[in-house]
Amino acid sequence: MYLLLNTNTISHSLIQAFSWMLIHSLWQGMLLAVISAAVMFFTKKASAAVRYNLVLVQFLLFVGACLFTFTWEWSKHPQQNMVQFGDAMGGRASALLSLNANGIRVFASTCIGYFTANAPMVVLLWFVFFLFRSVRMMRGLMFIHNAKHRQVSEPVGYWKNRVELLCEKLQLKRAVRLLESGYVKIPMVIGHLKPVILIPAGLLAGLPPEQVEAVLLHELAHIRRHDYIVNFLQTVAETVFFFNPGLLWISSLLRDERENCCDDIALAQTKNKRDFIQALISFKEHSLYGANYAVAFPGKKNQLLQRVSRILGNKNKTVSQGDKVFLISGVVILSAIIATATIAQIREVNNPGNDKAYVYKQERHITPSAGIQPVAPVKSVDKPKHPKHRNIAVAQKPVAANENVIIANTEPRSPQEQLEADAKLAKQQAEKESQQVSADKTEYNRGQEQARRDQEHAKVDQDQARRDQEQAKRDQEQAMRDQAQAKLDQEQAERDQVQAKRDQEQARRDQAQVSKPKTEPIKSKVSVQN
Repeated sequence: MYLLLNTNTISHSLIQAFSWMLIHSLWQGMLLAVISAAVMFFTKKASAAVRYNLVLVQFLLFVGACLFTFTWEWSKHPQQNMVQFGDAMGGRASALLSLNANGIRVFASTCIGYFTANAPMVVLLWFVFFLFRSVRMMRGLMFIHNAKHRQVSEPVGYWKNRVELLCEKLQLKRAVRLLESGYVKIPMVIGHLKPVILIPAGLLAGLPPEQVEAVLLHELAHIRRHDYIVNFLQTVAETVFFFNPGLLWISSLLRDERENCCDDIALAQTKNKRDFIQALISFKEHSLYGANYAVAFPGKKNQLLQRVSRILGNKNKTVSQGDKVFLISGVVILSAIIATATIAQIREVNNPGNDKAYVYKQERHITPSAGIQPVAPVKSVDKPKHPKHRNIAVAQKPVAANENVIIANTEPRSPQEQLEADAKLAKQQAEKESQQVSADKTEYNRGQEQARRDQEHAKVDQDQARRDQEQAKRDQEQAMRDQAQAKLDQEQAERDQVQAKRDQEQARRDQAQVSKPKTEPIKSKVSVQN
């Protein structure tokens, strides 16, 4: 029985430690993301290798901080109670709503107690999403295994010799195997102890040798820098901390700077930016994004554009506008968390948990029946153990033990006076409610009148629009009639023109007929003389 209880305690302590590690990782990742942004800003002119190493340090610090948090939380004594959030907040609602140091301290302690007691629910919620991410990770590992063994073939001997020569140039002592694959669409490196470079089938013969060598130098640079191990560690961290925006942003920076480092190594050997950029573009045209566990050559679209612009302009990437908004939000959240923790810590230092060091000054408000305002506060030093009235509300305010407490006693009233005062207050309340109802009624009538005027105006506008529409329709019909009449006039003009032409021809014929008899006697006279 003792062993079973001890096992349950250890498992519960483990769950609480893991839960708090997940919660603390949020502000830890945000803090390191802000630091990484500062590093990126102040190292704009530094080399890609320096920037990569600094970001890698931030990533490793995050992993180390999470492991330390888990160990530290595991060493604490676990809590067994399950607390509802509403119950945890409701018991201290008055203190939580007050924006002072004590309210902040109560809020912080309430949240800590809630998440500590409900650690199994937090871990269960995380585990549900973690399963989906794990399935994705396993699919990536299966893709790597299939890519390494399916549809692969040895290239020609020329490229084997070139790979060995390029390994010597990069001082890479490990044996690297080059394979052509019909399973992948982009060049990638798989493995660390026995690295393999996969090239899409047909691209060794389809691209100029200079571009192929630039790509091979880039992939060999990944092998020399041991990027496969770091990339795999990134994938595991992103799978576990999938909810952490700070870690995901740092990981994306790490991938970008990794590719920049390998680009610099390849360009230092080829000394030809044009061929390298052309190789990037050529392989991008054949790319279908590979798995996250292999180190792929061209990268995603935005990353490709950033790499090309960096190679051409020799200018490192800075923080974008979207990243600035994210980081400013992170700074605000971190400031709020630090301020809350500082205030809570100060209160704990000044008041080390001894509630007996305080004398509570209590105010008793006699609250009559529903709808009636309280009459007057009655102050006393000691809290009554058995209040005489059922409707007495007690509000406590901490006062230091050496503070002079003013005691104000009021003479008790008789029941008749109390009833008269209650009736007077009820009458005043009823008058206020009546005035409020009258004001609401007046406002309602004013709104109704305005709505009626708006409706009449809308009706007038609608009638005017209808008349305008009818007038437009009549104008359209008149325009159609005018167009038809113009067409008829045009046809009549054409007929008149044809008739005029006929009349002109007839007149010409008549004129010719008239001039013909005059010429015949002349011809006869000439013949007689002959």
